[in-house]
Amino acid sequence: MIGVILASHGDLVYGLKDTYNMVMGDLPENVKIISLKKDSDAETFKKEFHGVISGFQDIDGVMVLTDLEGGTPYNTACTYFFDPSFDLEVRVLTGVNFPMLVETIENMETKNIGQAAEIILNLTRDGIRQAELINDEDEDF
Repeated sequence: MIGVILASHGDLVYGLKDTYNMVMGDLPENVKIISLKKDSDAETFKKEFHGVISGFQDIDGVMVLTDLEGGTPYNTACTYFFDPSFDLEVRVLTGVNFPMLVETIENMETKNIGQAAEIILNLTRDGIRQAELINDEDEDF
């Protein structure tokens, strides 16, 4: 099983949590949330993030979903991805949205976090679309 961290600037992750709760039910226990608040700083966020990522038990890895590549939540998560001495395998995905959260939770039971990351990326990339007018004269609606 993998653990999941939702990490963003501001309240984005709390909106994702609320939406998940409304549509899918309660977030699983191994999904943790952390945000960089407007009145906080990068060093405080790094300490809080360390507490969150170090607090998981009985998992095979951690999938971190962040809002913005190059932002503090992303950069902080990447320090664990690139640290060979960290005990858990970590993957960092950026551009978090609701479908990405749903797919990540649906893939939490896997032991292969790298494979799960690829599945999540492929499925969520395909879900980003622009609305199109369908002109099908055979339809009666």
